[in-house]
Amino acid sequence: MEMPKPLINVIDEKTWSKFCNKLPNLEAQKVLCYIIEYATKRLRSRIQKIRRLADHAPGGRVVKWLDGICFVSQGRDLLTINVTRKGLRIYFYPAAGVLLDPKEKCSVEAMSLWKTSYQKKTGKYRGFTVWVSKEIHLPAVKTLIDRIPASL
Repeated sequence: MEMPKPLINVIDEKTWSKFCNKLPNLEAQKVLCYIIEYATKRLRSRIQKIRRLADHAPGGRVVKWLDGICFVSQGRDLLTINVTRKGLRIYFYPAAGVLLDPKEKCSVEAMSLWKTSYQKKTGKYRGFTVWVSKEIHLPAVKTLIDRIPASL
């Protein structure tokens, strides 16, 4: 798949090509494109940096399997999209400000709540991961991204 024009200011062609080669099919590539484009537009005023994850994990460890991009605000990660052979893994960090009820159901392949992000006061979680690879998952991901405050 050729690199979509809206992504030109977010990632380079080499990165897009690497992502496309790793994803299982064209549908997963379209999902990646939509999520990057939507998150970039929706969080434009809050994002200070978009960092490409490639071969290095935090702390400088060399990790050959790591591919993705991270949206950063005030030096803290808000959202990371990891590209895997099976699809996309999207991390919503506590700094994003999203609260998720453990009983809440999202139409995604899988979801993992981060136990360390549990907030006793509200009974909700501040950090979680979702796995997606199909276009039917886009409305749920869009809803979760919409819950991130666009400004501080």
